[in-house]
Amino acid sequence: MYAIPTAAHILGVTPAALEAALERGETIRSLTIACGQDPDRITEAIVDAETGDVVALARIAGFEPDAIAEFTRELRAYLVAFVDDGERVADRLFETRTLQPV
Repeated sequence: MYAIPTAAHILGVTPAALEAALERGETIRSLTIACGQDPDRITEAIVDAETGDVVALARIAGFEPDAIAEFTRELRAYLVAFVDDGERVADRLFETRTLQPV
């Protein structure tokens, strides 16, 4: 997952420092705002960093364009929840989504 390194780079902190803040209950969104940066910009950077690999792997695996589009929509929704509310919340929201094998 590229979310932590991407966010850490934009915020100007180490990935370890970011992870420590997240473990204390901060969110990437709250930290971004505290640093005076645009939370939408960091969200888009994280989505962009993650999406390319998912699309490439889905194509290699032979998924149809509609399935790939669904994967990317769900990935985006997951990452927005991850940035805004944290990993546990994002994980709970997507425990039974179509990203799981059929």
